[in-house]
Amino acid sequence: MSETWHQHRKHQNHEDLIDAGRELFLLHGFPGIAVKDVCERAGVSRVTYYKHFESIEDLVFAVQMRALEHMSDFVQAADDPQANGISRLRRMLEAWSLYAAENKAYMKFILLFDLHYDAYPPEQKLLDRYETFIRSKKEHHFLNAALEAGIRDGSLRADLDLYETGEFVFTAMMGLLQKLSLARGINQESGVPSTPAESELPYTREQAPTTTFIDAPRQSISQRFIDMILGSLRNQA
Repeated sequence: MSETWHQHRKHQNHEDLIDAGRELFLLHGFPGIAVKDVCERAGVSRVTYYKHFESIEDLVFAVQMRALEHMSDFVQAADDPQANGISRLRRMLEAWSLYAAENKAYMKFILLFDLHYDAYPPEQKLLDRYETFIRSKKEHHFLNAALEAGIRDGSLRADLDLYETGEFVFTAMMGLLQKLSLARGINQESGVPSTPAESELPYTREQAPTTTFIDAPRQSISQRFIDMILGSLRNQA
């Protein structure tokens, strides 16, 4: 067999393990999941698992980084480089709110990850790799282009520090959206509170939500919050 086939198979096993871990972690939380559970779901052996990940925590960190990338890619896709800075920022923050409403399990996972590893720090090698990932994301923040454009075109305050403002907006939005993700939605068809199986089931790369939930109160809260953020950044001159 060719080297290309082996490389493809190795890459596929890696993705299958991340997908399996993500599905299990998002459905059940990660503290109670073992390597054997992931292997069974992915359909691979433990030997194959340890060719890709050194421990279950190694996989948890890989899923966390993938979840953050999934979220930031969605938000960044809403950017409109032809608009002025504050309009670009509004589009992205509203897309972020929509993402959180449709991906509650991702938001809860990210929150659980932060709380868990704040209380129980991982081994230094994992922590160093994650901090390198976060540092890179901050340096190339998905809001930077909109913020920079707004400062340049005058729609945002000229005294804003690009990196501090990006971190402020990220922290504020994540705090609110994670809080809202803990509330249960209303099934549009039945009009009753949704169950975790309905509202929190994770989606694969190929899937999209098939059930619509009424999130008007939460969307109203997030919209007002976005207005507050933009009001604090807007150039009042």
